[in-house]
Amino acid sequence: MSQVDAFSEEMQKFIEKYDKRHVLIIIASEPDENGEISRQTMSIMGHEEEVVHALVGFIRQPQGRELFKRAASLSMLDSLMKLVLNAKEREERK
Repeated sequence: MSQVDAFSEEMQKFIEKYDKRHVLIIIASEPDENGEISRQTMSIMGHEEEVVHALVGFIRQPQGRELFKRAASLSMLDSLMKLVLNAKEREERK
Protein backbone atom coordinates (compact mmCIF):
# COMPACT_ATOMS: atom_id res chain seq x y z
CA MET A 1 0.00 0.00 0.00
CA SER A 2 2.95 2.30 0.58
CA GLN A 3 3.83 2.04 -3.11
CA VAL A 4 0.30 3.14 -4.02
CA ASP A 5 0.57 6.10 -1.66
CA ALA A 6 3.95 7.08 -3.13
CA PHE A 7 2.60 6.82 -6.70
CA SER A 8 -0.40 8.93 -5.69
CA GLU A 9 1.83 11.68 -4.28
CA GLU A 10 4.00 11.63 -7.41
CA MET A 11 1.01 11.91 -9.74
CA GLN A 12 -0.56 14.68 -7.63
CA LYS A 13 2.60 16.76 -8.05
CA PHE A 14 2.64 16.05 -11.79
CA ILE A 15 -0.99 17.06 -12.30
CA GLU A 16 -0.60 20.23 -10.20
CA LYS A 17 2.56 21.25 -12.04
CA TYR A 18 1.74 20.43 -15.65
CA ASP A 19 -1.93 20.01 -16.39
CA LYS A 20 -4.73 20.52 -13.92
CA ARG A 21 -7.33 19.28 -16.43
CA HIS A 22 -6.17 15.68 -16.25
CA VAL A 23 -7.71 13.36 -13.69
CA LEU A 24 -6.45 10.34 -11.87
CA ILE A 25 -8.58 8.32 -9.48
CA ILE A 26 -6.92 5.61 -7.45
CA ILE A 27 -8.84 3.13 -5.36
CA ALA A 28 -6.71 0.51 -3.66
CA SER A 29 -7.50 -2.10 -1.05
CA GLU A 30 -5.52 -4.85 0.59
CA PRO A 31 -6.54 -7.40 3.20
CA ASP A 32 -4.79 -7.66 6.54
CA GLU A 33 -2.66 -10.68 7.38
CA ASN A 34 -5.73 -12.68 8.42
CA GLY A 35 -7.76 -11.66 5.38
CA GLU A 36 -10.54 -10.40 7.64
CA ILE A 37 -10.20 -6.63 7.43
CA SER A 38 -9.06 -4.55 4.49
CA ARG A 39 -7.21 -1.30 4.39
CA GLN A 40 -8.33 1.08 1.70
CA THR A 41 -6.83 4.18 0.25
CA MET A 42 -8.35 6.51 -2.30
CA SER A 43 -6.94 9.50 -4.11
CA ILE A 44 -8.76 11.84 -6.45
CA MET A 45 -6.55 14.23 -8.36
CA GLY A 46 -7.22 16.87 -10.95
CA HIS A 47 -10.02 19.10 -12.10
CA GLU A 48 -13.30 18.50 -10.26
CA GLU A 49 -15.50 18.63 -13.37
CA GLU A 50 -13.29 16.09 -15.12
CA VAL A 51 -13.44 13.85 -12.05
CA VAL A 52 -17.23 13.85 -12.32
CA HIS A 53 -17.04 12.96 -16.03
CA ALA A 54 -14.61 10.13 -15.26
CA LEU A 55 -16.90 8.73 -12.56
CA VAL A 56 -19.91 8.95 -14.89
CA GLY A 57 -17.93 7.01 -17.50
CA PHE A 58 -17.08 4.38 -14.91
CA ILE A 59 -20.69 4.03 -13.78
CA ARG A 60 -21.96 3.76 -17.36
CA GLN A 61 -19.86 0.67 -17.99
CA PRO A 62 -21.71 -2.54 -17.06
CA GLN A 63 -19.01 -3.75 -14.68
CA GLY A 64 -18.59 -0.30 -13.14
CA ARG A 65 -22.34 0.07 -12.70
CA GLU A 66 -22.64 -3.23 -10.85
CA LEU A 67 -19.66 -2.48 -8.62
CA PHE A 68 -21.07 0.96 -7.84
CA LYS A 69 -24.47 -0.53 -6.95
CA ARG A 70 -22.89 -3.09 -4.64
CA ALA A 71 -20.71 -0.48 -2.97
CA ALA A 72 -23.65 1.91 -2.52
CA SER A 73 -25.78 -0.89 -1.05
CA LEU A 74 -23.04 -1.88 1.39
CA SER A 75 -22.53 1.74 2.40
CA MET A 76 -26.26 2.25 3.00
CA LEU A 77 -26.45 -0.98 5.02
CA ASP A 78 -23.48 0.12 7.12
CA SER A 79 -25.13 3.51 7.77
CA LEU A 80 -28.41 1.85 8.69
CA MET A 81 -26.70 -0.53 11.11
CA LYS A 82 -24.94 2.40 12.81
CA LEU A 83 -28.25 4.23 13.18
CA VAL A 84 -29.91 1.17 14.70
CA LEU A 85 -27.03 0.56 17.10
CA ASN A 86 -26.92 4.22 18.12
CA ALA A 87 -30.68 4.23 18.75
CA LYS A 88 -30.34 1.05 20.82
CA GLU A 89 -27.52 2.59 22.88
CA ARG A 90 -29.55 5.75 23.48
CA GLU A 91 -32.53 3.65 24.56
CA GLU A 92 -30.38 1.64 26.97
CA ARG A 93 -29.03 4.83 28.57
CA LYS A 94 -32.54 6.01 29.49
